Amino acid sequence: MPDDDRVWLAIAPKVLEVVYRTICLLAGFALVVSGVVGLFTGADTGALIAVLVAGAVLLLLPSIVDRLSSAAVGSVTIDLVEQVVDAGARQSAQTLQKLGLDRQIDTSARIYTELSGDTYQDIRTQLLNRIVAQVATASAVEKFDKTEVRSMFFKGTPVMRVMALGLMKGDLSLVDADVLLESVSRSLTGNEQYHALDLTLRGWDRLGSSERQALKAAAGRSVHLQQGSARRTLADTLQVLPDGGGTANPPTRYSE
Repeated sequence: MPDDDRVWLAIAPKVLEVVYRTICLLAGFALVVSGVVGLFTGADTGALIAVLVAGAVLLLLPSIVDRLSSAAVGSVTIDLVEQVVDAGARQSAQTLQKLGLDRQIDTSARIYTELSGDTYQDIRTQLLNRIVAQVATASAVEKFDKTEVRSMFFKGTPVMRVMALGLMKGDLSLVDADVLLESVSRSLTGNEQYHALDLTLRGWDRLGSSERQALKAAAGRSVHLQQGSARRTLADTLQVLPDGGGTANPPTRYSE
């Protein structure tokens, strides 16, 4: 092999890394600038939020990759599917693998775990919402065991608890009143409480009168529902439903 080729093979990874970092930063900066400009032009708010979040992700992506790489060096990591199995939900783990979702969900969960602090809150929220959407789609097309989903929630990490709620969203026959009550009362993240409230409204017709009353009381006692937040809107909607039945129409915006 010519010396020039050997030199190129040696430096190529570093060159490609610089190129990818530059592309991420430039693209992220462009999206953020476009989003900020859009705020003053009357553009659709939802689209602007998506653009700003995408730009922020691209700007932070190089540092996220660095953190994940450094965390993996010299350590043993357990992927999310293994955690699902350990929680007593082996069939659920196998179904996620069969659908090809295991790697995608695991990647989102790893990034979520590595990021912390208010700086990354929006990104963490988007990651959890992505996981919820993915598993909800899975349970809409494949049958999951209700006992396993319940076990995932009570024995799982914050990410697994949200996963369990997502599975229930895709198949309302999986809705468990004890899970909802625990999640509304003692959620580990704001995003979890949001999805629990949302799921309570969606599965209202499947709940008994005493379960409805308990969930209303739990939502009423929660000190984490700030005025004007999506979670507060869901809780207020819940309070006006009759204990004997009613139709719920929750907002679709997720919130950490």
